[in-house]
Amino acid sequence: MIGFDVIKVLALSLLSVFFYSIYVKCFRKLSQTERTLGLDSHKKKNGTITMGGIIFLVLPLFFVSPSKETHMIILATLGFGLLGFIDDLLIVILKKNDGLPASIKILVEILISGIIFFFYLKDNNNTTLTIFSFQMDVKWFFGLLILWILVASSNAWNLMDGIDGLCSGCSILFGIGLMIIAYRQENYAILSLLLALHISLFVFWCFNLPKAFLFMGDVGALGLGAFYAITSIYLNSIGSFILMALLFIFEALSVILQVAYFKKTKGKRLFKMAPFHHHLEACGLKEIHVDLLFYTIQGILVILVLAMV
Repeated sequence: MIGFDVIKVLALSLLSVFFYSIYVKCFRKLSQTERTLGLDSHKKKNGTITMGGIIFLVLPLFFVSPSKETHMIILATLGFGLLGFIDDLLIVILKKNDGLPASIKILVEILISGIIFFFYLKDNNNTTLTIFSFQMDVKWFFGLLILWILVASSNAWNLMDGIDGLCSGCSILFGIGLMIIAYRQENYAILSLLLALHISLFVFWCFNLPKAFLFMGDVGALGLGAFYAITSIYLNSIGSFILMALLFIFEALSVILQVAYFKKTKGKRLFKMAPFHHHLEACGLKEIHVDLLFYTIQGILVILVLAMV
């Protein structure tokens, strides 16, 4: 049994609507400060309430049955979410879109990943790397893999969170792919957790569509990236995760390439702006059109992966 009945679905849906509505009304001081060098169209977003990701990370936890796997997934998600919360809080307090220094964030992310791997080994979990039909026991190297996937994923999701509805919409499609994989594996504990989070995330997406009433903030983006990464590890679906995450990976690569090209050419830009979704905006596309383009690509990636596994 999935362990998630219609009553729970309705209750979580209604509670999500209730808490997001209350949050928007009561926490107007928790407002986003846009980058000074950002797009002019984003300057009007100053004052939009942020840190909405707290709700879709925490509320679903009251609707899932605990298991060893879900405990570890929740630990990783909340660990990265807490880091994002601190980052968001600094932005709100200082009224500058800087937050924690990048070096500090990376160090804390590595520390959290190390703790996750310690408990992963303590529970005698599988250290066999499985990418579709390829399998190899990598033992301690699996720790480096967990570290890399968690850190890279959380930051890729954070970079994707730059347009109203973009990160949340692509995440929902990504999550549908993982839900189908969990169902095929009959891993109903993880399926229940995925379903619970995505019900609340869907309600958030409705609040986050252009023009957004609420941003997820780093608490939501870092937490989501870690959630999908660690869930894929426990589903033994790292290959599927990487392929479904190609759009997020490309977004992160566009930033890396932009910085490298800028330094190499001493001031020239490869893209008008990075990440790439901002380049599309700078080229004249409206936010909703960028959303629809990315949703389409993300949907195709998920369908292709599901057809392969």
